[in-house]
Amino acid sequence: MRLYDFLTDAGAHGRIPYSMPGHLHDADRFDWLGGLAPIDFTEIDGLDDLHAPEGILLEAMHRAAERYGAARTFFLVGGSTVGILASVTAVCRASKKEHPSLLVARNCHKSVYHAALINRAELRFIQPDAHPLGFCLDVKPEAIEKALSDGALPDGVVLTSPTYDGVVSDVAGIAEVCHRAGVPLIVDAAHGAHLGFLDPAVPSPVSCGADWTVMSLHKTMPSLTQTGLLHVRGPLADPALAEECLGCFETSSPSYPLMASIDGCIDAMEDPALFTNWRERIRELRAASEDLFVRPSGVFAFDESKLLLAVGGMSGPEAAAVLREEYNIEPEMISPRYILLMTGAGIGQRHVDALLPFLARFRSRGVPHERRSVKPNALPPSRMRMDQAIRRETEEIRLEEAEGRIAATVLTVYPPGIPLVVPGEEISRAVIDAVRENPAGGGRVLTSRGTFDGTVTVCSETEETR
Repeated sequence: MRLYDFLTDAGAHGRIPYSMPGHLHDADRFDWLGGLAPIDFTEIDGLDDLHAPEGILLEAMHRAAERYGAARTFFLVGGSTVGILASVTAVCRASKKEHPSLLVARNCHKSVYHAALINRAELRFIQPDAHPLGFCLDVKPEAIEKALSDGALPDGVVLTSPTYDGVVSDVAGIAEVCHRAGVPLIVDAAHGAHLGFLDPAVPSPVSCGADWTVMSLHKTMPSLTQTGLLHVRGPLADPALAEECLGCFETSSPSYPLMASIDGCIDAMEDPALFTNWRERIRELRAASEDLFVRPSGVFAFDESKLLLAVGGMSGPEAAAVLREEYNIEPEMISPRYILLMTGAGIGQRHVDALLPFLARFRSRGVPHERRSVKPNALPPSRMRMDQAIRRETEEIRLEEAEGRIAATVLTVYPPGIPLVVPGEEISRAVIDAVRENPAGGGRVLTSRGTFDGTVTVCSETEETR
């Protein structure tokens, strides 16, 4: 039985509630709840407990594990963020070290850095090459192998695949390298819940041997925002520890409408038509685009559901303005030189019909891009661990005065949430330039405390010299 069906039945025929939530399932009085009140329950009789599942939730999570081929799968109602926090914490706890070490792809989401900060971990980085348009390319197994052979073995490896822009790394090759060394692999696949289903030639990290795989269902699949999955498999991932760590970071009052949407999404994936329609709509758009959609070359694989749009003679913000004002289309992300248009399982003919006139108008203006990759900027020098930096005395100074100072905050480009600098790193001229470039190109820069306001938190100079 689907969780949603249980909830609707309980709402229609259930007992008179003298229990949470406070709306008491009255949809008529509280219209701002959007009609969800009748199915918004807590752990009443028969509804199981996410943190100690024995019934309907346990069965639903078993179905999800079978669908993806995992040993255990856990529902997430705090997005991929909570899955990353739990999986990194589990790996760090398994190390039994005061300061665990992690080998991290630099283009990981800020949640990876937050997890490392919480666990007082020491970080080493893999820096993937970049596409000429500016987005990161894949992480190579050889790069991981070289990093593992340079010095002491880390307690875990963390990478993102697919990336926000659809670049897929050779997870199977990387997992093999990690497992030969006895090191667990965590894959942030927040944007990859559909991999292995939409295009069988581009497999899911779960089937490729990742020990820990975190997915956001809501990004591409028919599930409500904030829903995701944590998959564990193999001897290097302990499901009991995963459950314990999720209990630390995930709410003890999980939303049943959110969990019902996860269960319904897993059920919907049984129907091949869900993916057949999606493939056909993508094929139709790509056929009409000529060279407007950029495909990165030289990478292990690319997720065709991501449409990277670049129009000759137009910046990303300029192209986005045309899409919004003349075609009533809202893009996912705007960068200085291109736009990301995301498709999802819910794509229909109305989405195609809206975009086709734009493609017909501009398809002769596709931007020719060099097929070579670009070496990324040098990483900021690391002066201390992140947890050390945030415990120092700090001061707020103007960004232009911060070159050479030690950051005590995260400066993050959003979307997709990749840090430019993290606490303990020296703020370089390249970081300052990137902070200035991104808002001008349509993006946002966030600090640990919210929107960047022109100032940055740094370790005080008296503390630095102690």
